[in-house]
Amino acid sequence: MGHKADNSFFNQKRPWSKRKDNILQCYLTPYLYKIATQRAPILIVDAFAGPGKFGDGESGSPLIICKCVDQALSKGFPVPVSVMCIEPDPELFSELHDSIKPFPFAEAKKGEFHDYIHDIEKLAGSNSVFMYIDPWTVEGLQWAQMEQIFKHLFVSKMSIEVLLNFNAQSLARRGLAALKLAVPNSDPAIEDQEEIDAPIATSPSVINLNNVVGGEWWQPILVSPLTFPQKVQQLADGICTHLSVRFKEVCQHPMKAMPHHLVPKYFLIFGSRHRDALLLMNDEMVKSQRSLADLAKPKDPTLFEMRPTDLVPDMEQLPEIILAHTQNPMKRGDVILNVVRENFCKFAVKDIRSSIGDMLRKGTLKSETGKTRINDDIKIFRPK
Repeated sequence: MGHKADNSFFNQKRPWSKRKDNILQCYLTPYLYKIATQRAPILIVDAFAGPGKFGDGESGSPLIICKCVDQALSKGFPVPVSVMCIEPDPELFSELHDSIKPFPFAEAKKGEFHDYIHDIEKLAGSNSVFMYIDPWTVEGLQWAQMEQIFKHLFVSKMSIEVLLNFNAQSLARRGLAALKLAVPNSDPAIEDQEEIDAPIATSPSVINLNNVVGGEWWQPILVSPLTFPQKVQQLADGICTHLSVRFKEVCQHPMKAMPHHLVPKYFLIFGSRHRDALLLMNDEMVKSQRSLADLAKPKDPTLFEMRPTDLVPDMEQLPEIILAHTQNPMKRGDVILNVVRENFCKFAVKDIRSSIGDMLRKGTLKSETGKTRINDDIKIFRPK
């Protein structure tokens, strides 16, 4: 299912879409150079591409991807890179084709994502693959089809990463309708009311939704007495749990329209096998979170931070968090990784590294070399 519900979505790029695409853009450049060390060709798939750019001139994901690749290739990139952009809508496909025509490494594919699963699966046997999956509606996903690609993580041992735009609130409302339960109206106090998802024309099928998320695990969540925002969050957590079967590093970032909203527009969910990928993605999502937090800044300066800690984490808590991971000697890089894993999208890597440096200088931490200036391979520990 493509963007047929309302192509007017592409007239103007929304602020949360800009934050989402900034994450994609800022991650891709370091990703390309990092993954090129594997010496395998690289395939980037934009599974629900749209027209390539918005009516206001802003680049969409296909152009963002192509510009990142083009910049890398212009500097003598060591491995070939190809980009596959998939779009079923005839009008949008025509625009997409024209948008990416200047980039010889990119190809527009007309059809649904599932039409090209076999082609992607075949290429995954010899290519490092990055998949950007941003469906117009959750029914555009089919978990078993994605699993055909993910299995190459164990079959061919090639690198595969996925950045998935998962509309958990849409799944919640569609799931409630499929289960014949009450579907809450959009509440402006906790969520944005602008429609960015295909509306429910007919009652969704339980079987189809099972296929979307790979099982029946979502049903008990929606039947439970949890609040609607809690159900939405648990659905996103469930997708992360599913991805964790294939990917060692899985994380999520709620994309909210406004800081006070309890229900995100959607969740960006990332899966990779590589720790460096998690650290890179953490830093990009921290930037996104801080951009959202800026919208909640009071007009007049205040003596204390008035915004909630889910928007602006308390940096003074960071030393205690670090100490919890240094009861036994551990490499600084491993401490940073563990802090990020448990506090994803709260602290940038440079903030954690800076805090460790301060703790070494104050004697709160010690290094195995006795020095305060160390690298990530040096072990640190709490003094006895």
